[in-house]
Amino acid sequence: MRNRAQPRALHRRGFRRISAFALVAVLMLVAGAYLPATAANAAVLSLRAQAARTGILIGSGAINPDYLDEPPFAQVLAQQFNSLSPENELKWFSSEPRQGVFDFAKLDRLVGFAKQHGMAVKGHGLISGCCNPSWLEQITDPAALRAAMTTHFKTLMKRYAGKVDRWDVATEVLSTFGGTGLDQNYFYRVLGPDYVAEAFRIAHAANPNAKLFLNESLVEYYPAKRQELYDLVADLVHRGVPISGVGLETHVTFTPPEPGVITDIVNSYKALGLQVAITEMDVHLTPLPNNGEYQTQGEIYGKIINEALTAGVRDISFWGFTDKHSYTWVPGAKPLMFDDQYRPKPAFFATWAALASH
Repeated sequence: MRNRAQPRALHRRGFRRISAFALVAVLMLVAGAYLPATAANAAVLSLRAQAARTGILIGSGAINPDYLDEPPFAQVLAQQFNSLSPENELKWFSSEPRQGVFDFAKLDRLVGFAKQHGMAVKGHGLISGCCNPSWLEQITDPAALRAAMTTHFKTLMKRYAGKVDRWDVATEVLSTFGGTGLDQNYFYRVLGPDYVAEAFRIAHAANPNAKLFLNESLVEYYPAKRQELYDLVADLVHRGVPISGVGLETHVTFTPPEPGVITDIVNSYKALGLQVAITEMDVHLTPLPNNGEYQTQGEIYGKIINEALTAGVRDISFWGFTDKHSYTWVPGAKPLMFDDQYRPKPAFFATWAALASH
């Protein structure tokens, strides 16, 4: 047995040496001044190929199925990512615009694309404070709202059972900057503060095999909000509410979270038996001449993904991948890892290097 183990050990050491040379080459690209690269450069270095080595999901959210009509968009999406999630197509105003009338066409197209290219699909998202159709918010009776939620969840989750493997059941349930507890949104006003637990129970009944996540923003930056989320989730766990994990949106504006924060968050939920995912990462920086901010942006991508992977995160998604189809609240910011011509930026190479080192 000892002799048989030696070649494997030598192979692993050799692999590490090869990986180290590859990482050095990539990091030199990241460290240097940004020069527009071609899509072919990204084709050589595949994020999904690196992620596949260790079973990591590397995904793009904010996928509007209309974007698939652009050949470069579809090509890069399939080539670089092994998971996708919709932009607004699953949100209630889009998926059930009139009561009992569902629009599956765009979701079906996304699911079909994922199947064709061997990709997982995340269901983003079932409920949130925004994005509700007017007919829904006219319901004021708690029993009627629970019935509407049951129909909505069951219809979607049964249709996509076996095709969508994890769901954002509730998104952004806390006040934006924390410190005041649950956001008093429509569901809170009708059902009361336990609506989050009710939503997870309804989702679990609709598909007992699905992974169910609570998706939240800015907890990486605001300690009070971080504690509020933990207290909420710990209470759900202690009451036996079916929840699989927590999603950290990880929208970065100007500066990354303090080192160690993501690790602490992941460890706190691991102790509850839960998973943690990075769900909507992007990095918004003030533009500089000649794309001078791209270098800093790449460093931020690399630091966050490295820390997340080291902490044990195995599900990382970005809020899109090309600046051609991006949303920003910082004037002129270009928050994603490919530019508007689908050329990889330093953020892409930093992401690849982080995956390659784990």
